[in-house]
Amino acid sequence: MALLTSTTGIRFSRGLNPRRNLPSHTARKRGESNFALAFERAYFQQRKTPGVVRREFDFAGYGIADLVWLFWPSPEMAGEGGAVGIEQQFRSLRVTAFEMKLRDWRKALAQAFRYSYFADTAVVVLPPATAVVAREAIAEFRRLKVGLWAFDARAGTIKRLYTPPRKNKARSNQAREKAVASLLSLAKLRQLPK
Repeated sequence: MALLTSTTGIRFSRGLNPRRNLPSHTARKRGESNFALAFERAYFQQRKTPGVVRREFDFAGYGIADLVWLFWPSPEMAGEGGAVGIEQQFRSLRVTAFEMKLRDWRKALAQAFRYSYFADTAVVVLPPATAVVAREAIAEFRRLKVGLWAFDARAGTIKRLYTPPRKNKARSNQAREKAVASLLSLAKLRQLPK
């Protein structure tokens, strides 16, 4: 029995919306939300591997990641069946968490670092002008093993300034297992017939 075989991924609408807790004049500002949606479209046009996508992934104790991508490194892995196949799939899954900000790269770095406890790769995504400023602190991104990408929303282009090595693993196996289980259970619920 294969867990997922879709090459387009399963998308979920946003969960709890933290904007609702803010004053109405602040809650109406949608710049960062529009930036995140544009990044998601551009990023997944490039991805061809099967997986699960979740916006605003609220993982207790680690914050709310703007975008989480749970995927298999190779498409063959998604189709393997049997008990051995499922166990191997679970180990081979990769979790990538993204934090997107328009201006405050320091806050984004702190948030993405928290995501690195449950994600194999945590990445900060900034507009090009902000990314230039953040790049001056690239040593800090490397030290924390948090990626730094620039995204030009108008052109739809992504520039990877620093990405942690692929062999990178989440800082907490327990947190990672819970996050993967949560994402997979949401995916199974989504696939149930109505």
